[in-house]
Amino acid sequence: MAKRSTRNIGVIAHIDAGKTTVSERMLYYSHKEHRIGEVDSGTATMDWMPEEQRRGITITAAATTIDWNDYRINIIDTPGHVDFTSEVERSLRVLDGAVGVFCGTGGVQAQSETVWRQADTYDVPRLVFVNKLDRIGSDFFRVVESIRSKLGANAVPAQVPIGSEKEFDGVVDLIERRALRFDPQSLGEKVFDEEIPGDLEDTVAEYREKLIEAAAEFDDELMEAYLEGRDIEGDRVRAAIRVGTLAGKLVPVFAGAALRNQGVQPLMDAVCHYLPAPGDLETVRGTNPHTGKEVIRKLIVEEPVCALAFKTVADSHGDLVYIRIYSGRLKSGTQVLNSRTGKKDRAQKLYLMHANHREQIDEAVAGSILAVVGFRHTSTGDTVSDPSSGIALEPPVFPERVITMAIEPVSIADREKLLECLEKMAREDPTFGWRTDPDTGQLVISGMGELHLEIIKERLEREFKVGATVGKPRVSYRQTIMDTCEGVGIFDHKIGERSQYAKISISAGPGNEDGSCEIVNLLSKEDVPLEFHPAVIESLEAAVESGGTLGLPLMKIRVSVTGGSTRQGEASAVAFATAANAAFDNALSSAQSFVLEPMMRFEIQVPEEYYGAVSTDLNQRRTVIREVDLEGGTRILRGIVPLAETFGYTGVLRSLTQGRGTISIEPESYSAVPHEVAARFQI
Repeated sequence: MAKRSTRNIGVIAHIDAGKTTVSERMLYYSHKEHRIGEVDSGTATMDWMPEEQRRGITITAAATTIDWNDYRINIIDTPGHVDFTSEVERSLRVLDGAVGVFCGTGGVQAQSETVWRQADTYDVPRLVFVNKLDRIGSDFFRVVESIRSKLGANAVPAQVPIGSEKEFDGVVDLIERRALRFDPQSLGEKVFDEEIPGDLEDTVAEYREKLIEAAAEFDDELMEAYLEGRDIEGDRVRAAIRVGTLAGKLVPVFAGAALRNQGVQPLMDAVCHYLPAPGDLETVRGTNPHTGKEVIRKLIVEEPVCALAFKTVADSHGDLVYIRIYSGRLKSGTQVLNSRTGKKDRAQKLYLMHANHREQIDEAVAGSILAVVGFRHTSTGDTVSDPSSGIALEPPVFPERVITMAIEPVSIADREKLLECLEKMAREDPTFGWRTDPDTGQLVISGMGELHLEIIKERLEREFKVGATVGKPRVSYRQTIMDTCEGVGIFDHKIGERSQYAKISISAGPGNEDGSCEIVNLLSKEDVPLEFHPAVIESLEAAVESGGTLGLPLMKIRVSVTGGSTRQGEASAVAFATAANAAFDNALSSAQSFVLEPMMRFEIQVPEEYYGAVSTDLNQRRTVIREVDLEGGTRILRGIVPLAETFGYTGVLRSLTQGRGTISIEPESYSAVPHEVAARFQI
């Protein structure tokens, strides 16, 4: 398949906006599937995990490939729930374009903003599909305005709906000025091209003018024809819209009701018309793993092979690693270099994926998304490339874990098996982790929320047949320092017959606002021989990882190794590593420590009559309410709340609103805890 005819897209949205329903229709209309899968009945192809089918939500990003009008479209259907945001993050890192699905009644919701910002981070061009326009209270134009005001996107309708709510009955293509209606007898597969209804002519004229005006910004000749009032060819308008979309300066908006099989085929046409082909990106930037210098690689088959691993599925017969090939050609059996580990891996088998089904292929070229079996040293975020032409691409960045739970096997005999399973799941999911508490010996798992860890426990029992009990959720607190401190560590001991001596000086202070800890090596070879520098840095990395003086993980800290010394014939890696660890402990002990807690951004929607009770309850939870809107009898509250105050809140909200209130939360930042909470840590 020619690279120009390929599209790599993701379907992104807030939970329950209808992403998977849209994806299922794409599969059906492209004849990839011969029945329409439904989320509510648990038959959706893309939601293949039993946990997804039972709960009616997407948990893991599922990939598939369809053919539509001479185009090959690689689709990744992503989760909408905040607990599984890493699936969206790693998908967007390797996709060329995205379809943002918005609910016709809910409009821009909390997770809509999150996934939109993630797409902004990776400069992913987007289309918008306003779904569920058959619902009571839906309003296409209100959603478009909400996208413009809340997301700052230049959203411009490319269609307008025919009818509204229960009377919704198709769409008008503004470029061709034709009405499109979808035959219910053929489940929407037959599309009728008709004249525009008379009562819509003024609306169509108004919005067509707005669309051409927006497109003309990207085509001088189109602008000239528009200003002179000449007839404009549809292909000319589409070409200009494509230019604006690829530049990220225009977002075409489409309408439909996927569950009623309306509006999906024009959306598929739009994916082919407006979203980029792999070749449109032209180059990808990375670094040389040996020298650190920038490398620019053309996205063509003739270049050496280069691919980014963005997802891992652990398997007893060998991990299944999903990759996006950026350049070159990969054949089964090819040996590649992992730029992070410096080790070589062999791509023994290549597969095109269709949810959890595999189709084996012999080779894949630049622009392809596929899965590989055979990699032993490669996991999510790693770059694999031709061993003679190494390159390291920027990996996806994942958020900090915010919640922990104790976990124990039901029987002691299962402990080893439990450890093995936790390690497998940590390989699959970068936002899941586990450790053994050094004080209690207890196993502790951590993740993005209660639902995230609940799914982990269910998978342990279903997939791995390991029974486990979990404790109550606990907040993943962090420790940091607000001022600069210094520390010196000295190792001066005799080991066996040999004296060993090392001295290391460090300074530590506030670091990156993104939460990461940074270690800077300022040692010279005159202070400390070069062969011992790695021992010093690795010791400090381990010290930072193991936590601070309060036994909490550290964040927002910058550590600089400022000096060191040894005596003739008494240097050793052990001596320098021990001295570095002691210097770090001494520095941290002399600094004033602060405990940080995760703050969550929330959006609550409640009927107007319950607003008073809900806001009163929120005020007792250390909540900061930033804005309150009223939309059609529904109060929408937005603000921030400490994670510790949200445990079990969904049940409280249901009780306060007789089951009619909804909440969505997502991590925002870490901030210092109040004095009464800090006192628990004996600060």
